[in-house]
Amino acid sequence: MIVATLRIRISAWIGGLNPHFAQVLGDTILAFVLRVIGAGLAFALNVAIGRLLGAEGAGLYFLSLSIVTILAVVMRFGLDNSLLRFIASSRATGEWARVLGVYRLGMRPPAIASLVAALVLVCGGPLIAGQLVGQAKLGPVLSAMGMGAFGMAMMMLGAESLKGLKRIAAAVTVSSIIFPVTALVLLWPRAARFGAAGAAAAYASGVTLAACVGWLLWRYFTRGHRDVVPEFQTHELWASCRPLWLMSIVTQGVLPWSPLLILGFSAPADDAGVYGAATRVALLVTFVLISVNTVVSPKFAELHAKGEIEALARIARRFALLVTLATSPILLTLIFAGDLVMGLFGPEFARGGLALAILASGQAVNALTGSAGALLMMTGHERDIRNASLVAGALAITLSITLIPLYSIVGAAIATATAVAVMNIVSIAMIKKRLGIFVMPWAKD
Repeated sequence: MIVATLRIRISAWIGGLNPHFAQVLGDTILAFVLRVIGAGLAFALNVAIGRLLGAEGAGLYFLSLSIVTILAVVMRFGLDNSLLRFIASSRATGEWARVLGVYRLGMRPPAIASLVAALVLVCGGPLIAGQLVGQAKLGPVLSAMGMGAFGMAMMMLGAESLKGLKRIAAAVTVSSIIFPVTALVLLWPRAARFGAAGAAAAYASGVTLAACVGWLLWRYFTRGHRDVVPEFQTHELWASCRPLWLMSIVTQGVLPWSPLLILGFSAPADDAGVYGAATRVALLVTFVLISVNTVVSPKFAELHAKGEIEALARIARRFALLVTLATSPILLTLIFAGDLVMGLFGPEFARGGLALAILASGQAVNALTGSAGALLMMTGHERDIRNASLVAGALAITLSITLIPLYSIVGAAIATATAVAVMNIVSIAMIKKRLGIFVMPWAKD
Protein backbone atom coordinates (compact mmCIF):
# COMPACT_ATOMS: atom_id res chain seq x y z
CA MET A 1 0.00 0.00 0.00
CA ILE A 2 2.80 2.42 0.91
CA VAL A 3 4.71 1.59 -2.29
CA ALA A 4 1.59 2.05 -4.43
CA THR A 5 0.84 5.45 -2.85
CA LEU A 6 4.43 6.57 -3.37
CA ARG A 7 4.30 5.51 -7.02
CA ILE A 8 1.07 7.52 -7.58
CA ARG A 9 2.55 10.66 -6.02
CA ILE A 10 5.74 10.37 -8.05
CA SER A 11 3.81 9.83 -11.28
CA ALA A 12 1.66 12.91 -10.64
CA TRP A 13 4.73 15.04 -9.89
CA ILE A 14 6.55 14.17 -13.15
CA GLY A 15 3.51 13.80 -15.38
CA GLY A 16 4.49 16.68 -17.68
CA LEU A 17 7.85 15.24 -18.74
CA ASN A 18 8.81 13.25 -21.85
CA PRO A 19 6.86 9.96 -21.55
CA HIS A 20 9.88 7.63 -21.66
CA PHE A 21 11.92 9.80 -19.32
CA ALA A 22 8.97 10.35 -16.97
CA GLN A 23 8.26 6.65 -16.68
CA VAL A 24 11.88 5.77 -15.99
CA LEU A 25 12.32 8.68 -13.57
CA GLY A 26 9.27 7.70 -11.57
CA ASP A 27 10.41 4.11 -11.21
CA THR A 28 13.96 5.30 -10.50
CA ILE A 29 12.84 7.48 -7.60
CA LEU A 30 10.93 4.55 -6.15
CA ALA A 31 13.92 2.25 -6.64
CA PHE A 32 16.19 4.92 -5.16
CA VAL A 33 14.11 5.17 -1.98
CA LEU A 34 14.23 1.42 -1.55
CA ARG A 35 17.94 1.33 -2.40
CA VAL A 36 18.63 3.99 0.23
CA ILE A 37 16.92 1.77 2.78
CA GLY A 38 18.85 -1.25 1.52
CA ALA A 39 22.17 0.61 1.50
CA GLY A 40 21.57 1.79 5.05
CA LEU A 41 20.78 -1.75 6.19
CA ALA A 42 23.85 -3.18 4.41
CA PHE A 43 26.06 -0.48 5.93
CA ALA A 44 24.64 -1.20 9.38
CA LEU A 45 25.30 -4.91 8.85
CA ASN A 46 28.95 -4.31 7.91
CA VAL A 47 29.49 -1.90 10.81
CA ALA A 48 27.97 -4.45 13.20
CA ILE A 49 30.28 -7.14 11.82
CA GLY A 50 33.32 -4.89 12.33
CA ARG A 51 32.25 -3.99 15.86
CA LEU A 52 31.42 -7.56 16.89
CA LEU A 53 34.31 -9.39 15.22
CA GLY A 54 37.16 -6.87 15.13
CA ALA A 55 39.52 -6.53 12.18
CA GLU A 56 40.78 -10.12 12.20
CA GLY A 57 37.31 -11.70 12.49
CA ALA A 58 35.97 -9.32 9.84
CA GLY A 59 38.89 -10.32 7.60
CA LEU A 60 37.90 -13.99 7.82
CA TYR A 61 34.27 -13.04 7.14
CA PHE A 62 35.12 -10.93 4.07
CA LEU A 63 37.52 -13.56 2.71
CA SER A 64 34.75 -16.16 2.95
CA LEU A 65 32.33 -13.73 1.37
CA SER A 66 34.72 -13.16 -1.53
CA ILE A 67 35.03 -16.90 -2.24
CA VAL A 68 31.27 -17.46 -1.98
CA THR A 69 30.51 -14.43 -4.14
CA ILE A 70 32.90 -15.50 -6.89
CA LEU A 71 31.39 -19.01 -6.87
CA ALA A 72 27.87 -17.59 -7.04
CA VAL A 73 28.88 -15.43 -10.00
CA VAL A 74 30.44 -18.37 -11.83
CA MET A 75 27.41 -20.58 -11.21
CA ARG A 76 25.00 -17.99 -12.61
CA PHE A 77 26.58 -18.56 -16.07
CA GLY A 78 26.12 -14.91 -17.05
CA LEU A 79 22.34 -15.34 -17.09
CA ASP A 80 21.58 -12.25 -14.98
CA ASN A 81 21.46 -9.80 -17.84
CA SER A 82 20.20 -12.33 -20.38
CA LEU A 83 17.15 -13.04 -18.23
CA LEU A 84 16.54 -9.33 -17.74
CA ARG A 85 16.98 -8.54 -21.42
CA PHE A 86 14.76 -11.29 -22.83
CA ILE A 87 12.06 -11.06 -20.17
CA ALA A 88 11.85 -7.27 -20.60
CA SER A 89 11.74 -7.32 -24.41
CA SER A 90 9.28 -10.24 -24.55
CA ARG A 91 6.99 -8.70 -21.94
CA ALA A 92 7.01 -5.41 -23.89
CA THR A 93 5.71 -7.21 -26.99
CA GLY A 94 3.26 -9.40 -25.07
CA GLU A 95 5.08 -12.69 -25.81
CA TRP A 96 4.39 -14.41 -22.50
CA ALA A 97 5.37 -17.82 -23.80
CA ARG A 98 8.90 -16.46 -24.24
CA VAL A 99 8.81 -14.75 -20.84
CA LEU A 100 7.95 -17.97 -19.03
CA GLY A 101 10.19 -20.03 -21.27
CA VAL A 102 13.34 -18.01 -20.70
CA TYR A 103 12.72 -17.95 -16.94
CA ARG A 104 12.33 -21.71 -16.74
CA LEU A 105 15.29 -22.35 -19.03
CA GLY A 106 17.52 -19.81 -17.33
CA MET A 107 16.90 -20.70 -13.67
CA ARG A 108 17.40 -24.46 -13.58
CA PRO A 109 21.11 -24.86 -14.50
CA PRO A 110 22.31 -22.18 -12.04
CA ALA A 111 20.13 -23.67 -9.28
CA ILE A 112 21.70 -27.10 -9.69
CA ALA A 113 25.27 -25.83 -10.14
CA SER A 114 25.17 -23.36 -7.24
CA LEU A 115 23.62 -25.95 -4.91
CA VAL A 116 26.44 -28.40 -5.70
CA ALA A 117 29.03 -25.65 -5.11
CA ALA A 118 27.37 -24.72 -1.82
CA LEU A 119 27.45 -28.31 -0.57
CA VAL A 120 31.12 -28.59 -1.51
CA LEU A 121 31.88 -25.52 0.61
CA VAL A 122 29.76 -26.69 3.53
CA CYS A 123 31.41 -30.12 3.62
CA GLY A 124 34.91 -29.19 2.47
CA GLY A 125 35.43 -25.71 3.94
CA PRO A 126 38.28 -26.67 6.30
CA LEU A 127 40.08 -28.65 3.57
CA ILE A 128 39.74 -25.81 1.05
CA ALA A 129 40.88 -23.20 3.55
CA GLY A 130 43.81 -25.19 4.88
CA GLN A 131 45.16 -26.85 1.75
CA LEU A 132 44.24 -24.51 -1.10
CA VAL A 133 44.06 -21.11 0.55
CA GLY A 134 46.56 -21.58 3.37
CA GLN A 135 44.26 -20.01 6.01
CA ALA A 136 43.30 -22.72 8.52
CA LYS A 137 41.20 -20.29 10.58
CA LEU A 138 39.07 -19.65 7.50
CA GLY A 139 37.70 -23.22 7.36
CA PRO A 140 34.74 -23.00 9.79
CA VAL A 141 33.76 -19.58 8.45
CA LEU A 142 33.80 -20.80 4.85
CA SER A 143 31.68 -23.83 5.75
CA ALA A 144 29.16 -21.65 7.58
CA MET A 145 28.79 -19.34 4.60
CA GLY A 146 28.73 -22.15 2.04
CA MET A 147 24.97 -22.20 1.43
CA GLY A 148 25.27 -18.52 0.58
CA ALA A 149 26.62 -19.55 -2.84
CA PHE A 150 23.22 -21.05 -3.68
CA GLY A 151 21.19 -18.32 -1.99
CA MET A 152 23.15 -15.47 -3.57
CA ALA A 153 22.95 -16.95 -7.09
CA MET A 154 19.19 -17.53 -6.89
CA MET A 155 18.54 -14.19 -5.19
CA MET A 156 20.25 -12.21 -7.95
CA LEU A 157 18.68 -14.18 -10.81
CA GLY A 158 15.25 -13.83 -9.21
CA ALA A 159 15.70 -10.08 -8.81
CA GLU A 160 16.79 -9.64 -12.44
CA SER A 161 13.76 -11.61 -13.61
CA LEU A 162 11.44 -9.38 -11.57
CA LYS A 163 13.09 -6.31 -13.12
CA GLY A 164 12.25 -7.73 -16.53
CA LEU A 165 8.59 -7.80 -15.47
CA LYS A 166 9.00 -4.12 -14.42
CA ARG A 167 8.32 -5.11 -10.81
CA ILE A 168 11.02 -2.77 -9.60
CA ALA A 169 9.95 -2.51 -5.96
CA ALA A 170 9.80 -6.29 -5.67
CA ALA A 171 13.20 -6.71 -7.35
CA VAL A 172 14.93 -4.21 -5.07
CA THR A 173 13.27 -5.69 -2.00
CA VAL A 174 14.59 -9.13 -2.93
CA SER A 175 18.12 -8.04 -3.81
CA SER A 176 18.73 -5.27 -1.26
CA ILE A 177 16.44 -5.42 1.75
CA ILE A 178 15.48 -8.94 2.79
CA PHE A 179 18.99 -10.34 3.23
CA PRO A 180 20.48 -7.49 5.35
CA VAL A 181 17.38 -7.40 7.58
CA THR A 182 17.55 -11.16 8.12
CA ALA A 183 21.31 -11.11 8.67
CA LEU A 184 21.05 -8.24 11.17
CA VAL A 185 18.38 -10.08 13.16
CA LEU A 186 20.47 -13.26 13.28
CA LEU A 187 23.90 -11.64 13.58
CA TRP A 188 24.22 -10.89 17.27
CA PRO A 189 23.11 -14.24 18.72
CA ARG A 190 25.08 -16.24 16.16
CA ALA A 191 28.22 -14.08 16.22
CA ALA A 192 28.20 -13.93 20.02
CA ARG A 193 28.28 -17.72 20.15
CA PHE A 194 30.25 -18.73 17.05
CA GLY A 195 32.24 -15.60 16.12
CA ALA A 196 32.98 -15.07 12.42
CA ALA A 197 31.36 -18.42 11.55
CA GLY A 198 28.13 -17.25 13.16
CA ALA A 199 28.19 -14.00 11.17
CA ALA A 200 28.79 -16.01 7.98
CA ALA A 201 25.82 -18.27 8.76
CA ALA A 202 23.63 -15.21 9.32
CA TYR A 203 24.56 -13.88 5.89
CA ALA A 204 23.91 -17.23 4.21
CA SER A 205 20.48 -17.42 5.87
CA GLY A 206 19.63 -13.92 4.65
CA VAL A 207 20.42 -14.48 0.97
CA THR A 208 18.71 -17.88 0.96
CA LEU A 209 15.52 -16.40 2.39
CA ALA A 210 15.66 -13.59 -0.19
CA ALA A 211 15.98 -16.18 -2.98
CA CYS A 212 12.88 -18.00 -1.75
CA VAL A 213 10.89 -14.76 -1.59
CA GLY A 214 12.01 -13.89 -5.13
CA TRP A 215 10.69 -17.21 -6.45
CA LEU A 216 7.34 -16.72 -4.68
CA LEU A 217 7.00 -13.19 -6.09
CA TRP A 218 7.69 -14.42 -9.63
CA ARG A 219 4.95 -17.02 -9.22
CA TYR A 220 2.58 -14.35 -7.95
CA PHE A 221 3.23 -11.79 -10.70
CA THR A 222 2.92 -14.36 -13.51
CA ARG A 223 -0.14 -16.10 -12.09
CA GLY A 224 -2.37 -14.75 -14.87
CA HIS A 225 -0.34 -16.58 -17.52
CA ARG A 226 -0.20 -20.07 -16.05
CA ASP A 227 -2.09 -21.50 -19.02
CA VAL A 228 0.60 -20.30 -21.46
CA VAL A 229 2.94 -23.01 -22.70
CA PRO A 230 6.53 -21.78 -22.08
CA GLU A 231 8.75 -21.70 -25.15
CA PHE A 232 12.22 -20.36 -25.76
CA GLN A 233 15.12 -21.47 -27.90
CA THR A 234 18.04 -22.79 -25.86
CA HIS A 235 20.62 -21.62 -28.38
CA GLU A 236 19.23 -18.06 -28.27
CA LEU A 237 19.66 -17.84 -24.50
CA TRP A 238 23.12 -19.38 -24.39
CA ALA A 239 24.36 -17.32 -27.33
CA SER A 240 23.55 -14.23 -25.26
CA CYS A 241 24.84 -15.37 -21.89
CA ARG A 242 28.14 -16.97 -22.95
CA PRO A 243 29.99 -13.68 -23.43
CA LEU A 244 28.15 -12.26 -20.42
CA TRP A 245 29.30 -15.17 -18.28
CA LEU A 246 32.95 -14.28 -18.65
CA MET A 247 32.11 -10.60 -18.27
CA SER A 248 30.16 -11.18 -15.05
CA ILE A 249 32.98 -13.27 -13.59
CA VAL A 250 35.35 -10.37 -14.18
CA THR A 251 33.08 -7.47 -13.16
CA GLN A 252 31.37 -9.13 -10.20
CA GLY A 253 34.15 -11.47 -9.15
CA VAL A 254 37.65 -10.51 -10.28
CA LEU A 255 37.35 -6.71 -10.07
CA PRO A 256 35.82 -6.33 -6.62
CA TRP A 257 37.20 -9.43 -4.93
CA SER A 258 40.57 -10.48 -6.42
CA PRO A 259 42.52 -7.67 -4.68
CA LEU A 260 40.94 -8.73 -1.37
CA LEU A 261 41.82 -12.38 -1.97
CA ILE A 262 45.41 -11.54 -2.94
CA LEU A 263 45.66 -9.29 0.12
CA GLY A 264 44.23 -12.05 2.33
CA PHE A 265 46.74 -14.60 1.03
CA SER A 266 49.76 -12.34 1.46
CA ALA A 267 48.96 -10.20 4.52
CA PRO A 268 47.48 -10.62 8.02
CA ALA A 269 43.73 -11.21 8.29
CA ASP A 270 43.19 -7.82 9.92
CA ASP A 271 44.43 -6.08 6.73
CA ALA A 272 41.80 -8.02 4.79
CA GLY A 273 39.21 -6.95 7.35
CA VAL A 274 40.06 -3.27 7.00
CA TYR A 275 40.13 -3.43 3.21
CA GLY A 276 36.94 -5.49 3.05
CA ALA A 277 35.14 -2.86 5.12
CA ALA A 278 36.48 -0.09 2.87
CA THR A 279 35.20 -1.83 -0.27
CA ARG A 280 31.73 -2.15 1.26
CA VAL A 281 31.65 1.56 2.12
CA ALA A 282 32.93 2.62 -1.32
CA LEU A 283 29.92 0.96 -2.91
CA LEU A 284 27.77 3.70 -1.35
CA VAL A 285 28.98 5.91 -4.21
CA THR A 286 27.22 3.73 -6.77
CA PHE A 287 23.97 2.85 -5.06
CA VAL A 288 22.32 5.67 -7.03
CA LEU A 289 23.68 4.16 -10.25
CA ILE A 290 22.43 0.73 -9.23
CA SER A 291 18.99 2.24 -8.59
CA VAL A 292 19.01 3.79 -12.06
CA ASN A 293 20.23 0.58 -13.72
CA THR A 294 17.46 -1.34 -12.00
CA VAL A 295 14.95 0.70 -13.99
CA VAL A 296 16.71 1.78 -17.20
CA SER A 297 18.05 -1.65 -18.17
CA PRO A 298 14.65 -3.06 -19.22
CA LYS A 299 13.82 0.33 -20.80
CA PHE A 300 17.03 0.16 -22.87
CA ALA A 301 16.04 -3.31 -24.09
CA GLU A 302 12.52 -2.12 -24.91
CA LEU A 303 13.63 1.01 -26.83
CA HIS A 304 16.33 -0.86 -28.73
CA ALA A 305 13.82 -3.52 -29.77
CA LYS A 306 11.60 -0.73 -31.14
CA GLY A 307 14.50 1.03 -32.91
CA GLU A 308 14.19 4.24 -30.83
CA ILE A 309 17.93 4.90 -30.50
CA GLU A 310 17.68 8.68 -29.95
CA ALA A 311 15.20 8.20 -27.11
CA LEU A 312 17.58 5.63 -25.64
CA ALA A 313 20.50 8.07 -25.87
CA ARG A 314 18.55 10.89 -24.18
CA ILE A 315 17.59 8.69 -21.27
CA ALA A 316 21.18 7.48 -20.85
CA ARG A 317 22.59 11.03 -20.84
CA ARG A 318 20.01 12.48 -18.49
CA PHE A 319 20.39 9.74 -15.96
CA ALA A 320 24.20 9.90 -16.14
CA LEU A 321 23.86 13.54 -15.09
CA LEU A 322 21.40 12.62 -12.34
CA VAL A 323 23.74 9.95 -10.98
CA THR A 324 26.74 12.29 -11.06
CA LEU A 325 24.94 15.04 -9.14
CA ALA A 326 23.38 12.67 -6.61
CA THR A 327 26.62 10.87 -5.76
CA SER A 328 28.81 13.98 -5.40
CA PRO A 329 28.05 14.57 -1.67
CA ILE A 330 28.77 10.94 -0.83
CA LEU A 331 31.99 10.99 -2.84
CA LEU A 332 33.27 14.15 -1.17
CA THR A 333 32.49 12.72 2.27
CA LEU A 334 34.38 9.50 1.60
CA ILE A 335 37.39 11.31 0.15
CA PHE A 336 37.79 14.01 2.79
CA ALA A 337 36.42 12.22 5.86
CA GLY A 338 37.45 8.65 5.09
CA ASP A 339 39.20 8.12 8.43
CA LEU A 340 36.08 9.16 10.34
CA VAL A 341 33.82 6.94 8.24
CA MET A 342 36.10 3.92 8.62
CA GLY A 343 36.32 4.61 12.35
CA LEU A 344 32.64 3.70 12.64
CA PHE A 345 33.70 0.06 12.24
CA GLY A 346 36.03 0.36 15.22
CA PRO A 347 39.31 2.16 16.07
CA GLU A 348 41.48 -0.40 14.26
CA PHE A 349 39.64 0.29 10.98
CA ALA A 350 40.44 4.02 10.85
CA ARG A 351 43.73 3.37 9.04
CA GLY A 352 41.71 2.42 5.97
CA GLY A 353 40.71 6.04 5.25
CA LEU A 354 43.15 6.54 2.37
CA ALA A 355 42.18 3.24 0.76
CA LEU A 356 38.53 4.26 1.03
CA ALA A 357 39.22 7.60 -0.69
CA ILE A 358 40.98 5.82 -3.58
CA LEU A 359 38.20 3.26 -3.96
CA ALA A 360 35.56 6.01 -3.91
CA SER A 361 37.41 7.88 -6.66
CA GLY A 362 37.32 4.80 -8.89
CA GLN A 363 33.61 4.40 -8.24
CA ALA A 364 33.14 8.07 -9.12
CA VAL A 365 34.24 7.29 -12.69
CA ASN A 366 31.70 4.47 -12.66
CA ALA A 367 28.97 6.94 -11.66
CA LEU A 368 30.09 9.60 -14.17
CA THR A 369 29.89 7.21 -17.10
CA GLY A 370 26.34 6.26 -16.12
CA SER A 371 24.69 3.07 -17.33
CA ALA A 372 27.27 2.34 -20.03
CA GLY A 373 27.64 -1.36 -19.26
CA ALA A 374 23.90 -1.93 -18.96
CA LEU A 375 23.32 -0.13 -22.26
CA LEU A 376 25.77 -2.36 -24.12
CA MET A 377 24.28 -5.53 -22.65
CA MET A 378 20.67 -4.55 -23.26
CA THR A 379 21.36 -3.67 -26.92
CA GLY A 380 22.99 -6.96 -27.86
CA HIS A 381 26.65 -5.90 -27.60
CA GLU A 382 27.59 -8.36 -24.89
CA ARG A 383 30.95 -9.14 -26.46
CA ASP A 384 32.05 -5.52 -26.24
CA ILE A 385 31.38 -5.29 -22.51
CA ARG A 386 33.04 -8.69 -22.13
CA ASN A 387 36.19 -7.43 -23.85
CA ALA A 388 36.22 -4.27 -21.72
CA SER A 389 35.86 -6.38 -18.58
CA LEU A 390 38.72 -8.67 -19.63
CA VAL A 391 41.05 -5.69 -20.00
CA ALA A 392 39.97 -4.39 -16.60
CA GLY A 393 40.25 -7.79 -14.93
CA ALA A 394 43.77 -8.39 -16.21
CA LEU A 395 44.73 -4.90 -15.05
CA ALA A 396 43.25 -5.50 -11.57
CA ILE A 397 45.17 -8.74 -11.07
CA THR A 398 48.44 -7.35 -12.46
CA LEU A 399 48.30 -4.22 -10.32
CA SER A 400 47.28 -6.23 -7.24
CA ILE A 401 50.22 -8.60 -7.56
CA THR A 402 52.55 -5.65 -8.13
CA LEU A 403 51.26 -3.12 -5.58
CA ILE A 404 49.89 -5.13 -2.64
CA PRO A 405 53.33 -6.41 -1.48
CA LEU A 406 54.54 -2.79 -1.52
CA TYR A 407 51.56 -0.83 -0.21
CA SER A 408 49.18 -3.41 1.33
CA ILE A 409 45.59 -2.10 1.48
CA VAL A 410 46.45 1.10 -0.41
CA GLY A 411 47.92 -0.98 -3.24
CA ALA A 412 44.76 -3.10 -3.37
CA ALA A 413 42.65 0.06 -3.55
CA ILE A 414 44.72 1.51 -6.41
CA ALA A 415 44.40 -1.75 -8.35
CA THR A 416 40.61 -1.87 -7.97
CA ALA A 417 39.98 1.83 -8.66
CA THR A 418 42.17 1.88 -11.78
CA ALA A 419 40.55 -1.22 -13.24
CA VAL A 420 37.00 0.07 -12.61
CA ALA A 421 37.82 3.40 -14.27
CA VAL A 422 39.41 1.76 -17.33
CA MET A 423 36.47 -0.58 -17.86
CA ASN A 424 33.94 2.25 -17.86
CA ILE A 425 35.98 4.44 -20.20
CA VAL A 426 36.33 1.58 -22.70
CA SER A 427 32.57 0.94 -22.45
CA ILE A 428 31.79 4.56 -23.36
CA ALA A 429 34.04 4.28 -26.41
CA MET A 430 32.32 1.07 -27.54
CA ILE A 431 28.85 2.67 -27.24
CA LYS A 432 30.00 5.47 -29.53
CA LYS A 433 31.40 2.95 -32.01
CA ARG A 434 28.44 0.55 -32.07
CA LEU A 435 25.43 2.84 -31.63
CA GLY A 436 26.83 6.19 -32.77
CA ILE A 437 25.74 7.95 -29.57
CA PHE A 438 27.61 9.69 -26.77
CA VAL A 439 26.14 9.13 -23.31
CA MET A 440 28.30 11.22 -21.00
CA PRO A 441 26.22 13.67 -18.92
CA TRP A 442 27.56 16.85 -20.59
CA ALA A 443 26.53 15.73 -24.11
CA LYS A 444 23.64 17.63 -25.72
CA ASP A 445 20.34 15.93 -26.60
